[in-house]
Amino acid sequence: MRKYSSLIKIISIFVFLVAFGGISSADQSGLKIPDQVTGDLAYDHVYYLSEDIGARVGGSTEEEAAADYIVNQFEGMGYDVEIQEFEYERRGEIYSSQNIIATKTGKLNQTVIIGAHYDSVSERSCADGNVLTGAGNNASGVGVMLEVAEVLSNYRTHGTIKFVAFGAEEVGLKGSIYYASQMNEAEIKNTAAMINLDSVGVGDHFNVYAGIDNPGWARDLALTIGERLGHDIRTSPGDLSCDFLAWGEAGDWSDHVAFRHLGIPIAYFEMMNWEIEPCEGEETEEYGWIMHTCMDNLSMVSHEKLEMTAEVVAALAFQMSKTKLPKSLKGKVAKGNKFISIQKRH
Repeated sequence: MRKYSSLIKIISIFVFLVAFGGISSADQSGLKIPDQVTGDLAYDHVYYLSEDIGARVGGSTEEEAAADYIVNQFEGMGYDVEIQEFEYERRGEIYSSQNIIATKTGKLNQTVIIGAHYDSVSERSCADGNVLTGAGNNASGVGVMLEVAEVLSNYRTHGTIKFVAFGAEEVGLKGSIYYASQMNEAEIKNTAAMINLDSVGVGDHFNVYAGIDNPGWARDLALTIGERLGHDIRTSPGDLSCDFLAWGEAGDWSDHVAFRHLGIPIAYFEMMNWEIEPCEGEETEEYGWIMHTCMDNLSMVSHEKLEMTAEVVAALAFQMSKTKLPKSLKGKVAKGNKFISIQKRH
């Protein structure tokens, strides 16, 4: 239980921020941003990407069709959209892909990046009739990102939010690496955090991580928000038998990596079960791994998990973009929840 003095301090900060326009979690009708999330939009996007398009291998016509769909969705929400084209070599061949960047411009020199890759591994089938369509990995992440973008499109923010759909993640994180390589020194300095969404519709437990040796305040703030919204949100256990991951960290296996290398704080959302395998995790107790198998299709995607993730990410991104976040001082970054608070849902 927190000490009364700490509780009073948190309440005082919240009241101060609300009074001076630093934070608001409600629209004009009084409905909190997390309460506006239903998961319906996310599920519809997952359906289209996985069922209408199907597997979306990097450099394929299906990946390009997914990119066109995402562009149309962002433009329909009123965002400024940039298509960032890039090429990469794989097995001696040159492929083309693209990142889709939708920007909500703020007044502060402070940016929050929300990213999710829209490609998948190649289609594969099982004898039982299951076919991989990339619904969980990672149409689910894109679906959540698009629903969050829709909810936040009606709000003014002090900071800038960039929603980025990364191409060619499954062939070596090509899209996110390229995006990070194009950031200049000022953009790197002014990026407060990167929120990564990967495989958030399938898996036993709701998790959020920082990167390896990465400032943890963005992850900690996400944990705080998730808990106050009443969700069972977790992180990696940092088991003593594991020699490469500390508590609350994720390994270098998703689009957060390039941003971690730039020193940008990470909040990486994923559904995973660390109780089965405390060093590497496993998606589900019942089925084992879903990603990269023929079971990765719409039938395995949970509407509830999409909604839960979108609730936390929408609240996290909104609060980050409404408040001037702490700068690194002598290599040390202050905890986000000293600056930002959210009221507990009743």
